[in-house]
Amino acid sequence: MSPVRPVTTIFLFMLAYLFSYIDRQILALLIGPIQSDLLITDTQFAFLNGLAFSLLYAILGFPLASLSDRYPRPPIIAGGVILWSLATMACGLSHSFWSLFLCRVLVGLGEAALAPAAYSFLADSVPKEKLSGTLAIFFLGSFLGSGCAFLFGGPLLHIVQQHNFAGLHAWQICFIIVGFPGLLLGGIIAMLVHEVPHRKSIVKPVSAQKTIEFFRMHPAFFSLHMLSYTLLAVTLFSLFSWMPAQMMRIYHFSHADLGITLGSIVIICGCTGVYTSGRLIDILSARGIWYAPQLVAALAALCATAPLVISVTTSNTYLAVAAFAVAFYFASFPMPPSATILQIAVPTTMRARFSATMLFCNAIGGLSGGSLLIGTLNDHFFHSPLAIGTSMAIVSGTASFLGALLLFASIPSYKLLCSTANTKVSYTSDLPTNSMKTSRI
Repeated sequence: MSPVRPVTTIFLFMLAYLFSYIDRQILALLIGPIQSDLLITDTQFAFLNGLAFSLLYAILGFPLASLSDRYPRPPIIAGGVILWSLATMACGLSHSFWSLFLCRVLVGLGEAALAPAAYSFLADSVPKEKLSGTLAIFFLGSFLGSGCAFLFGGPLLHIVQQHNFAGLHAWQICFIIVGFPGLLLGGIIAMLVHEVPHRKSIVKPVSAQKTIEFFRMHPAFFSLHMLSYTLLAVTLFSLFSWMPAQMMRIYHFSHADLGITLGSIVIICGCTGVYTSGRLIDILSARGIWYAPQLVAALAALCATAPLVISVTTSNTYLAVAAFAVAFYFASFPMPPSATILQIAVPTTMRARFSATMLFCNAIGGLSGGSLLIGTLNDHFFHSPLAIGTSMAIVSGTASFLGALLLFASIPSYKLLCSTANTKVSYTSDLPTNSMKTSRI
């Protein structure tokens, strides 16, 4: 039995998610000095911020998720936290594009261990009717982490620039500093958090073939689900990755002003958005709206589209900041429903692998693909770093709108998935599947 209460475990996992986003997002704030020192283009920066991180994050997410379906999950999570923290600190010792690329790959490898195992662990730890709200608390870490990276990264860079550290550049010292706390957290998780008692009685692992067969039973739903949330990931990650460059290049924000502005928006709007989303899904579901996750995510994506485009195309700085705040609030909504549906609709012994598939799509299509497409448009189509807003509007605005349409389109196939389980279509009713034990959801 775990020596810590469930609420403490949720907090520790949320803290791990927080550190993961600090470590992955600090790069976006340091784009200026890194490009200056390493002489890299926007396209190369997109590779560092997207492909380098998502390469092993996406690919090795599958075997790590398979381990999470078979073996105790807390040691896997703790090991991932320690690995990505060491890799972040190693970024501070990089002196070339390729060495920094390799370190970012290792950051992605470490972070690949966290989300699938944490989703599955939390789904086994709380009642199904509270799952969306619980996952929303976990997702707060992503916005608190990104916000802290922006909020404190600028002042940290400014302080470090005032000193000389053994010939290292200021941005290198920043990587070393932000990576260190994760080492301590990984140790705490390893010592305090243990597998839930009933998980030890799971019959036997389900093969990859059985997992694929379950996907093929409901191809329409899972395809639409993953494609729609990949498009919404393009929207969210594009705001994370490129809004700092937009505000520095177009609105001439200093690093300090940028950190305060973006940090405040990401923390306040992101956290309130993701928490409102989770609570709203729980409330609507309790009232019998079985498609509440799709409804909440789709409407939020539509609400994010217009302010997103305005925020990156207007010449008015105040309007840009206000519109970005609104866009970011709604762009954060899809995170809880994306994970909640998979924990509900997928058998227990397959959850982590389905979550890894979702994260693979988000990483390759959302983080890497979207970021790279924006950088490529800037370098090879518009031929100007000042066109970053136009590139963001085209890529992110289109992705948000199409993602909403696909979510609406997935509702009938979700109804079919529920009906084939011989149960009434209700998010709060019993929803048994082939190898899935019947549970109250």
